[in-house]
Amino acid sequence: MKTLRHVGMPVVLSAAFAGPCVGQIAPAEQIEPARPALLLVDPEQVPRVEMSWETTDGSRVELEGERRYGVDAQREPLGENVSCYVAVGGSRVVKSAGHPHGAVVRVGFYKIDAPKPFFRGLGADGRVRVRMSNIAFNQPVDVHPETTVQHLKYAIDDLESCGLPGSARDQFTTVDPDETLNDRIRPGEDTRAGGLSGEEGSLGSVSIVREEDGTVTLDAAFAYPVLRHMSDPWQSDLPGTFLEPIHFHIEFEVLPEGAEPLDIEDLRARRRATTEQLEGETPTEAQD
Repeated sequence: MKTLRHVGMPVVLSAAFAGPCVGQIAPAEQIEPARPALLLVDPEQVPRVEMSWETTDGSRVELEGERRYGVDAQREPLGENVSCYVAVGGSRVVKSAGHPHGAVVRVGFYKIDAPKPFFRGLGADGRVRVRMSNIAFNQPVDVHPETTVQHLKYAIDDLESCGLPGSARDQFTTVDPDETLNDRIRPGEDTRAGGLSGEEGSLGSVSIVREEDGTVTLDAAFAYPVLRHMSDPWQSDLPGTFLEPIHFHIEFEVLPEGAEPLDIEDLRARRRATTEQLEGETPTEAQD
């Protein structure tokens, strides 16, 4: 339920009680309300999720539905072999790479039946489109498409069948080729850096816009080879020749309108300085 702030009726003083004028109260319409201290999603506006792809026989699969904010355990079938949820937070928060004043929103998908393909009939050159709209916040925001991250998770049994350790179950695809999530992911090892940049040779693209009504819309598309584990020994992009993830989500970060993005190089410099200081300090000897 929305909370409305009550603005009282203006008080009118009669000339008989009016003393010397020491100031004027601005009309109510000229007073800008203070912004909330925290940037939060508006749960009363329900996000809408759409997913689509073309099959090898030329037909098109289109899935859609509304999803209230929750957690991955609250996912619900979207259609075909896909279940879906929408949540706040994601890898950027888990990796301590989020802006202190920002908010991260993600849309996630799981296979319903793990042995079956994620996307029926999708060819090696096919692309999956994901759209999430009607994302509302408690204040105006600025969008930052470069913060978008796709996280893929693989089943432990599938990894073992390919001779991969359980520690290799997480893979990432980023828009920004320099994104390292606070140096917690490794481009070229577990991360396709810039894979969603939309540049020539990339495997996908991302668009995030703030609509006229203030809501935010995510449009992302990625090629099927994005799903292949970077360490899969077969190194094949053909459907059915590599293990697919059992889950992936796409997340992005927004900031309060006018907020400055993080200065990553400054953060790294400070971390290096702190590390050097700690390494240079020697423990004091215990006193007798």
